Amino acid sequence: MSEKIIAPKITKLDFRVNEAVNVLRGNVQMAGYNVKTIAVTSARANEGKSSLAFLLAKSLAALNKRTLYLDCDIRNSKVKRRYGIVEKTNGLSQYLCGNIEMNQMIYRTDTPGFDLIFSGPSAPNPSELLSNELLEELIIRLKDTYDYVVVDTPPVNVVIDAALIAPKCDTTLLVVESHITNRKDALRAKIQLEYSGASILGIVRNKAPRNQRIYGKYGYGKYGYGKYEYEKYGFENVRKE
Repeated sequence: MSEKIIAPKITKLDFRVNEAVNVLRGNVQMAGYNVKTIAVTSARANEGKSSLAFLLAKSLAALNKRTLYLDCDIRNSKVKRRYGIVEKTNGLSQYLCGNIEMNQMIYRTDTPGFDLIFSGPSAPNPSELLSNELLEELIIRLKDTYDYVVVDTPPVNVVIDAALIAPKCDTTLLVVESHITNRKDALRAKIQLEYSGASILGIVRNKAPRNQRIYGKYGYGKYGYGKYEYEKYGFENVRKE
């Protein structure tokens, strides 16, 4: 592991946002002791899935669970810029190219038990790299080391990457943006993931209005989300079009 400690600049969250992330964390924990690697994707771009994945990982670490956030967007990641990380770092694309070892791309943060792997430089052949057996081996090794690994993937309807990554994880969260993502796109994303062999834990309804409560206790603030179902998936809160 790199000796460099990274300090992401995270804006103080509203109580409702914290509460919603914590409820989501609880759902992940209740999925079972064998669910340790969680892919997070979205139907479309800019639905907030990277922020949600990062906050979920940080929230899990707050329970004294050793947690790693793995950024798999080796096409166009914005994570370092979003969190004000200016240090030069190694990343996943370099590892998948065989240029570095695993311990050379894992960074500790100023939150105890919360580690990061960045995406690395943009790759000209991302689909080929993500299909490489090195990624599957990496996820297995990380699963043996950490209590939880939150894997941030690109939007599944935009590029194929999430469909390549998600089946390598124990489960997947699909993020949809409240009143923006239409039913057709949400269903397309769900079908794409299922076709790839991914297991879907649930649908996360992101950016819900602050004054709106959904399904009882769920639906706090920006990260309000819809119901979790293990045999069927509800899109009642997704815009119909």
